[in-house]
Amino acid sequence: MESTGYEDLDALYNSQNQALENQKEMQKNIIDRQTDIEVNRMNTEKADYDEEATKEAKGLYANYKKASSNYGAEAEARAERGLNNSGYAESSQVNLYNTYQKNVTEVMNTTNKLKAKVDLSINEAYAKADVQKAQAELALYEQQTDLALQTYQFKQNRDQFEWQKETWQKEFDFNREQFEYQKQRDAVSDAQWEKQYQLSLQSSR
Repeated sequence: MESTGYEDLDALYNSQNQALENQKEMQKNIIDRQTDIEVNRMNTEKADYDEEATKEAKGLYANYKKASSNYGAEAEARAERGLNNSGYAESSQVNLYNTYQKNVTEVMNTTNKLKAKVDLSINEAYAKADVQKAQAELALYEQQTDLALQTYQFKQNRDQFEWQKETWQKEFDFNREQFEYQKQRDAVSDAQWEKQYQLSLQSSR
């Protein structure tokens, strides 16, 4: 595999990016767990409403059966007045049943209203969780974008530094070559002057 010169920066980027992905997953799991706990509590509340409604309905039925039986207080009152087998007795039985049905219906309607409110709260809890997850994902996406830009900038800075270093090296090498060349020229020039000087000394003797 051909080297890019960015292996260390790419490794650091991948490590930090993976950490952000792990953080995103952890936040999602925390939100889901909190939502599940809240929804389970509300479903328990709904089950409690159903249980209470069943108890009330059973109690209403027991009261109705007692009141409408041949041995109940209502029957004794009719017997004292000699109305046991009269149309009044039949009408009384119908009224007792209608009252029982009305009471049961009220209990069920109240329970259904309470459960509907809980269902609304459950839907709100799920919607809230979706918003929280979206916000968390957006925040982490921004962090990932910043990380990518930062890594890109690091690479640009390194490229700029390497280019500058290469430029400096070329300038240094050029200047050194010029210096060596000038030294050689100076040495030749000095030798020529020295030769001329020695010749002038010889001619003056």
